[in-house]
Amino acid sequence: MSTELPWSVVIPCHNAAKTLARCLSAVYAQSALPVEVIVVDDASTDATAAIAAGFPCRTITVDPNRGPAAARNLGAARAVGEVLFFLDADIELRPDALASAAAALAAPGVGLVQGVYAAEPMIDDGPVERYKTLFEHRWRTAAAGPTDVTLFALTAIRTEVFTAARGFDETLRSGEDVEFGSRLPARWTAVTDPAVVGRHDDVDRLGALLAEQWRRSLRFAELLARARRSPSTSNTVRTGAYGPAAVLAAAAIAATAPLAIWSPWLALLPVLFTAAFALASAPLLTAAAANGHRWAATVFALHLLYVGTAGLASLVGVLRPAVWRVRA
Repeated sequence: MSTELPWSVVIPCHNAAKTLARCLSAVYAQSALPVEVIVVDDASTDATAAIAAGFPCRTITVDPNRGPAAARNLGAARAVGEVLFFLDADIELRPDALASAAAALAAPGVGLVQGVYAAEPMIDDGPVERYKTLFEHRWRTAAAGPTDVTLFALTAIRTEVFTAARGFDETLRSGEDVEFGSRLPARWTAVTDPAVVGRHDDVDRLGALLAEQWRRSLRFAELLARARRSPSTSNTVRTGAYGPAAVLAAAAIAATAPLAIWSPWLALLPVLFTAAFALASAPLLTAAAANGHRWAATVFALHLLYVGTAGLASLVGVLRPAVWRVRA
């Protein structure tokens, strides 16, 4: 028999018909049920509203679309729970996720507990999604413990802490959860708990994967530059998803590959940097190798493209604020 938590689950969504039913079914199958579930339908044009109506949740409709930051703030403003559990509509929680989050949140001084993605996707749409899900699972799990970086895909936060941090910045359409962490009150600790698990339905096309990475890395770099200029910011906006060694090795491969035109000996440089990239990515590649060397090779190629995109976008993002300051 399920116990009840004085929690409010807040699910912001926009055109989430593919996954919302599985998301809500998993919430209502929890071993510890929340006191309420709030779905914030952010101007969806598909069957999102109809799917939500089939569950005993409260639905708040937004029109026009305002983005996830505003949707989360609106859900939080209407919530009655002592704890807010923010959950993306494309995540299917493990049955003990809320109970595990409650146990972690009970530790002294802990104000926020964020979970991790499972190694397998909610809906398997191909190799790109399997790579992305495995990568997200690996780095989030490796980051277990106290953290300065907040990611709100499946995160519990005390309502008083959320209020003290003044909610999400509604001017941001991406990176709003990371930016929120830079304003987390210093007396509260945020932790990543690998016992809080959900299966994620992630991006499944290469072009979409790289475009998403470009946008996010560009935004994170800009947030980092802004945080460094703000005296009130105490926490970082670095996620730690990929280390500097991997990023530098990926950049060096691209920079040295054309040198083979001038000399065959120079072709050894990108080979060496490729080996360095593989070494820096060893934990991910080792996990992939459990499903065969062909899959490990596929993961290597996708990861190289993904990290290379992150490095280039981060460079552009760091330079753009500098350009703006010069022009001003």
